[in-house]
Amino acid sequence: DGLPNKVDIKVKRKDLLETSFQSIMSKKDANIFKTRLWVEFDGEKGLDYGGVSREWFYLLSKEMFNPYYGLFENSAADNYTLQINPLSGTLQDRHLEYFKFIGRIAGMAAFHGRLLDGFFIRPFYKMMLDKEITLQDMQSVDLEYFNSLKWIIENSLL
Repeated sequence: DGLPNKVDIKVKRKDLLETSFQSIMSKKDANIFKTRLWVEFDGEKGLDYGGVSREWFYLLSKEMFNPYYGLFENSAADNYTLQINPLSGTLQDRHLEYFKFIGRIAGMAAFHGRLLDGFFIRPFYKMMLDKEITLQDMQSVDLEYFNSLKWIIENSLL
């Protein structure tokens, strides 16, 4: 298959999101991320036998899902689950590139058995799994919106 036995990911702690983005998106063949990950923080000596990459996934996920960047926002239901910020395109010029990057990171984390520090609303998971989203799913996203839709369904407007 012509893939190397590992992929080097060099990042800076001070600019973790951007340097990770540059490192990951510069690789054209996404299959390379199925090989061993070798993460190195700039200016730090260390061998990555799993601990450094585990730390990188954890720190990076905190950055990726940080509402400050405008890509995600807390759901209306609670402060724990995230949803895509509908205004991400106005807040972040390269939002689609960053969503592709986040997709790669999520895939890498799943493939390598790493956890990301973020939880999404149920409809987001259902979309990723190509499952039908129901009205009941909207209850966990926005209770007021759910109740309005339910009222419309249950009450004739004519």
